[in-house]
Amino acid sequence: MIMRKRIIIGMLLVLSLFLTACSSKDKKKEEGKILKVAVSEDTTTLEPNALNDDYAENILIQVYDTLVKRNAKGELVNSLAESIENPDPQTFKIKLRDGVKFSDGSPLTADDVIFTLQRAAASEKFKSFYGKIDPNSYQKEDDLTFSFKLSEPDAAFLNSLSHPAVSIVSKAYVEGGADLATAPMGTGPFVLDEWVQNDHANFSVNENYWGDKPSIAGIEMRVIPEASQRIIELESGGVDLAYKIDPAEIPNIEENKDLKLYRKLDNSVHFIGFNMAKPPFDKKEAREAMVNAIDMNSIFETVYMNSGKLATSPVNPNFKYSIADSLEANKVNKERAKELFAAAGVGEGTNISIYTSDNTQRVNVATMMQAQLKEYGIGLNIERLEWGAFMDALKRKEHNMFIMSWNPSIVDAHYELFQPFHSSNKGEGPNFMYFGNEELDNLIKEGLSTVDDAKRAEIYKKAQELINQEYPWLYICYGETLVAANSKVEGLELLPKYPQELKDVTLLEK
Repeated sequence: MIMRKRIIIGMLLVLSLFLTACSSKDKKKEEGKILKVAVSEDTTTLEPNALNDDYAENILIQVYDTLVKRNAKGELVNSLAESIENPDPQTFKIKLRDGVKFSDGSPLTADDVIFTLQRAAASEKFKSFYGKIDPNSYQKEDDLTFSFKLSEPDAAFLNSLSHPAVSIVSKAYVEGGADLATAPMGTGPFVLDEWVQNDHANFSVNENYWGDKPSIAGIEMRVIPEASQRIIELESGGVDLAYKIDPAEIPNIEENKDLKLYRKLDNSVHFIGFNMAKPPFDKKEAREAMVNAIDMNSIFETVYMNSGKLATSPVNPNFKYSIADSLEANKVNKERAKELFAAAGVGEGTNISIYTSDNTQRVNVATMMQAQLKEYGIGLNIERLEWGAFMDALKRKEHNMFIMSWNPSIVDAHYELFQPFHSSNKGEGPNFMYFGNEELDNLIKEGLSTVDDAKRAEIYKKAQELINQEYPWLYICYGETLVAANSKVEGLELLPKYPQELKDVTLLEK
């Protein structure tokens, strides 16, 4: 009897060890594997001081670090900065992490950070962000500690240090003649080995990375414009991750035991912009008419499958000072639309153009608008272009309307409004409406220089109301980040934006 019990116990122990081993094997990380990612579009430049879209950040977020960054919870946390002191509204003292190196092995010093800030302050695109730094105020205590002063208070400045425009670059690398537009080099977890525009980007691990090194050996990022094709590649094993999932695919992904869906309400605003620099949308009546004519609720349900939330304000409700939740979404008013079209001289037989990138969702939005406008006798010509050609066309003012989204890298109401609506940004993404309003410019400036929280709230309320009265945008929705992965992927924590950090992703053996 005793012998029998011992045999049974022994067998159970062996079985237990076997199951544990199997379980461990099933969950074992595949060290040294390449993470394959499908992205929807590519960028035109990797120069941090010339960013025009968030597609560049797909690459930059892997290669560079900033002084501070937003984590998956939306919290502002230190990255390359060990500490930041702000003794008064205009003074900043920064101490850098010790032992950080660029991927070429050279040490990060205060000189590199000062150089990065000076580059951004001198750039045409970002001088309004960082031009308030007094260039004569930089004081270096040692190789890791420095301070500077702003010429005036800036309530959003600390947040602005998380922007990819101030991805920390090597002074020696840039001054040595490197072209950051095609060959970035930073302190981030990966090194960009190859970038073939509109095709792929390949990365390997930065062996000099200061943080926990990735378990994967690298990343292969492929540009696949068609949302359906990205899913096909995911299902077939061609890729491990697929970005910008079509909401129509959500039920299929959730039913597939070999796939996982990651979703999070993001900071984006999806919209149709009106080119106010030429007829017919140089007239407010034409813009307001379009807002009344289009059934956006139907488009949101059909194209976006109710993923996200109908938009009502230019400031996403995730942002402090947004008035979005206090407003109702636009409703169709056909009679009012006809009156306004007539007042604007937009009669039957009028042809209007709408420009969009290769994004399938946006093409579907344009197609539904085309069908709806037939009721008013208006023809809508859809111009579908790859991203670079799309941006070039908008800069040439070829369009009447365009479809885009705005997701500022700095989580502050100022940046939600400044880039799209300040008159100094006409012709720069996303202000391809060529919109400018002196009163709004003043409100945006006042909001940035005001430290008092209650006063900022009132200023941004007025700014949002003014924009809504001018109709530069036909709102679509506040977006939702949708990423699909195969079951091998673990460790992905979604950020509330399109570009994702991939350094903590692991691949499991199957």
